[in-house]
Amino acid sequence: MAEPEPIGPALTRATERLRAAGSPSARLDAEVLASHAVDRDRSWVLAHPEATLDAEAAARFVAAVERRAAGEPVAYIRGFKEWQSMRIRTDRRALVPRPETELLADAAVAEIERRLAASDATITAWEVATGSGAVAVFLARRFRTAVALGRVRLVASDISPDALELTAENLAEHGVSDTVSLACADLLEPAGRSLPRPDVVIANLPYVASDQVDARSGSLGHEPRVALDGGPDGLAVLRRLFGQLETRARPAATVLLEIGADQGPAVAALAPRGAEMAVVPDLAQLDRVVRIDLPD
Repeated sequence: MAEPEPIGPALTRATERLRAAGSPSARLDAEVLASHAVDRDRSWVLAHPEATLDAEAAARFVAAVERRAAGEPVAYIRGFKEWQSMRIRTDRRALVPRPETELLADAAVAEIERRLAASDATITAWEVATGSGAVAVFLARRFRTAVALGRVRLVASDISPDALELTAENLAEHGVSDTVSLACADLLEPAGRSLPRPDVVIANLPYVASDQVDARSGSLGHEPRVALDGGPDGLAVLRRLFGQLETRARPAATVLLEIGADQGPAVAALAPRGAEMAVVPDLAQLDRVVRIDLPD
């Protein structure tokens, strides 16, 4: 059992440990893990460096720092990630929701709202490879009324039963379990069969090249490979999705994809014939979200 000590020196020592282990955000990591250990928010920890970590809290903090030093994501250690002003449960069943994916979620909201304004028809929006379900929860909360009125139908799918279980848990925690249809499926395979063809496809597919995943550096060594590995060039899963769009998506469907920062030109070359494509950059002006409008 670790000895009791003030938070200030404990933070200094933890920061040095994480910096030596290669963490790019060592001080922030230490502060967040300390707040988790004492069950207080980070601002309280920063305002009370003289407060004493009791033996139990000190032991929790030391154990958490060692897990982070080994590369485990802070979100896995805490068990949740704050994302889009929501608390999303996180563990090894799925990727940790990234800030970059907020741009994808916002693009999905804008497209669904555009279609709601343009037509009285029911809009089916389908998130492929939902993972933790963060985007599905976000859309379910935003369009809860539209779903109840029959204007929007939300579907979320994943090839991993474990990830889909995590999605179900997050939907339940946010009170929107009855708003989203879940499917354990390989991309859009059940569309047009047991589920309707989508008008809007939203996907953060695996787009990391296999050799980078093989290196297993940082969080890549802890997050599920099936959610990361995009094949030799990072685009293998995307190619398979594009191959399904003609028969599985509705005519004139919109496809919104998160991509790697250098993948814009390669994705443009793969876009289905007759489709219109635009790239939405992130705040750093890097390629991040691709919008593809399929032909009628």
